[in-house]
Amino acid sequence: MASGALAILAGGATAAAIAYHPTQHLVWMVAYLVLVVGVMQAVFGAGQAWLAGHPPAGRTIWGQWLLFNLGNTGVIGGTLGNRTDMVAIGTLLYVAAIAWFFVGIRHARVRGWGVAYRVLLGLVFLSACTGVVISAVSRGGA
Repeated sequence: MASGALAILAGGATAAAIAYHPTQHLVWMVAYLVLVVGVMQAVFGAGQAWLAGHPPAGRTIWGQWLLFNLGNTGVIGGTLGNRTDMVAIGTLLYVAAIAWFFVGIRHARVRGWGVAYRVLLGLVFLSACTGVVISAVSRGGA
């Protein structure tokens, strides 16, 4: 939750800093920081904590956090640096984190919310895959 909140604040601060000279990449980065790194990180973490049949172990939480944030760092850095290979590697790490969150609630305590959580994970997964394709096409390949 703390990392998600920090990402949302970083997105807001960046938006304020670039308000008079926005570029397409920086505006995209602000939205990505807020929606993906911030909101989704908070939702995935809180959802898993609430839905998991057994609370996840500390190493699971830290592993998910590391994959999620390293992946997003790669996506942001690759996009800003015009490096499709970095975007692809970042997306692989990010998708691995999403899969780990999915496994984390394989025995969800609340069935309906468990289904909703899995659907959200699936939509974000598809969105990440679409983003890699868009990145590759818009930059002429890896």
